Amino acid sequence: MERILLVEDDSAIYQPLTSFLRGEGFAVRQASGQREALALLETEEFDLVLLDVGLRDGNGFSVCSAVKQRGGMLDYFLYDFSILLFSVEV
Repeated sequence: MERILLVEDDSAIYQPLTSFLRGEGFAVRQASGQREALALLETEEFDLVLLDVGLRDGNGFSVCSAVKQRGGMLDYFLYDFSILLFSVEV
Protein backbone atom coordinates (compact mmCIF):
# COMPACT_ATOMS: atom_id res chain seq x y z
CA MET A 1 0.00 0.00 0.00
CA GLU A 2 1.36 3.41 -0.97
CA ARG A 3 1.93 5.72 2.01
CA ILE A 4 1.17 9.45 1.79
CA LEU A 5 2.09 12.17 4.26
CA LEU A 6 -0.45 14.99 3.98
CA VAL A 7 0.86 18.21 5.54
CA GLU A 8 -2.10 20.58 5.92
CA ASP A 9 -3.37 22.59 8.88
CA ASP A 10 -6.90 23.31 7.66
CA SER A 11 -9.33 20.56 8.66
CA ALA A 12 -11.77 21.65 5.92
CA ILE A 13 -9.09 20.54 3.45
CA TYR A 14 -7.32 17.62 5.12
CA GLN A 15 -10.40 15.73 6.34
CA PRO A 16 -12.10 15.25 2.95
CA LEU A 17 -8.77 14.78 1.17
CA THR A 18 -7.69 12.13 3.68
CA SER A 19 -11.05 10.38 3.34
CA PHE A 20 -10.81 10.42 -0.45
CA LEU A 21 -7.23 9.12 -0.53
CA ARG A 22 -8.02 6.31 1.93
CA GLY A 23 -11.02 5.38 -0.20
CA GLU A 24 -8.65 5.04 -3.15
CA GLY A 25 -6.50 2.60 -1.17
CA PHE A 26 -3.72 4.84 0.12
CA ALA A 27 -2.40 4.82 3.68
CA VAL A 28 -2.48 8.46 4.82
CA ARG A 29 -0.79 10.18 7.76
CA GLN A 30 -1.62 13.80 8.42
CA ALA A 31 0.61 16.45 9.93
CA SER A 32 -0.74 19.85 10.84
CA GLY A 33 2.53 21.76 10.56
CA GLN A 34 6.19 21.94 9.72
CA ARG A 35 7.53 20.53 13.01
CA GLU A 36 5.13 17.59 13.01
CA ALA A 37 5.90 16.83 9.35
CA LEU A 38 9.65 16.78 9.96
CA ALA A 39 9.20 14.52 12.99
CA LEU A 40 7.12 12.05 10.95
CA LEU A 41 9.67 12.10 8.12
CA GLU A 42 12.34 11.06 10.61
CA THR A 43 10.38 8.11 11.98
CA GLU A 44 8.26 6.80 9.09
CA GLU A 45 8.63 6.07 5.39
CA PHE A 46 6.41 7.67 2.76
CA ASP A 47 6.01 7.34 -0.98
CA LEU A 48 4.58 10.83 -1.46
CA VAL A 49 4.37 14.02 0.57
CA LEU A 50 1.47 16.38 -0.18
CA LEU A 51 2.66 19.62 1.31
CA ASP A 52 0.71 22.85 1.81
CA VAL A 53 2.74 25.95 1.05
CA GLY A 54 1.19 27.98 3.89
CA LEU A 55 1.37 26.44 7.37
CA ARG A 56 0.80 28.08 10.75
CA ASP A 57 4.25 27.12 12.08
CA GLY A 58 6.23 27.62 8.88
CA ASN A 59 5.67 26.75 5.26
CA GLY A 60 6.10 23.97 2.76
CA PHE A 61 9.23 25.54 1.34
CA SER A 62 10.84 25.39 4.80
CA VAL A 63 10.08 21.67 5.00
CA CYS A 64 11.73 21.16 1.61
CA SER A 65 14.73 23.23 2.71
CA ALA A 66 15.09 21.18 5.90
CA VAL A 67 15.10 17.98 3.86
CA LYS A 68 17.69 19.46 1.48
CA GLN A 69 19.91 20.74 4.34
CA ARG A 70 20.02 17.25 5.76
CA GLY A 71 21.35 16.11 2.41
CA GLY A 72 18.21 14.10 1.71
CA MET A 73 19.17 11.75 4.50
CA LEU A 74 17.66 10.75 7.82
CA ASP A 75 19.54 8.37 10.09
CA TYR A 76 21.73 7.38 7.14
CA PHE A 77 18.78 6.36 4.95
CA LEU A 78 18.16 8.32 1.76
CA TYR A 79 14.77 9.92 1.28
CA ASP A 80 12.96 8.11 -1.49
CA PHE A 81 9.72 9.96 -2.07
CA SER A 82 8.19 12.73 -4.16
CA ILE A 83 6.98 16.05 -2.82
CA LEU A 84 4.00 17.90 -4.24
CA LEU A 85 3.52 21.46 -2.99
CA PHE A 86 0.05 22.99 -3.12
CA SER A 87 -1.74 26.14 -2.06
CA VAL A 88 -5.46 26.68 -1.70
CA GLU A 89 -6.97 30.14 -1.78
CA VAL A 90 -10.62 30.62 -0.94
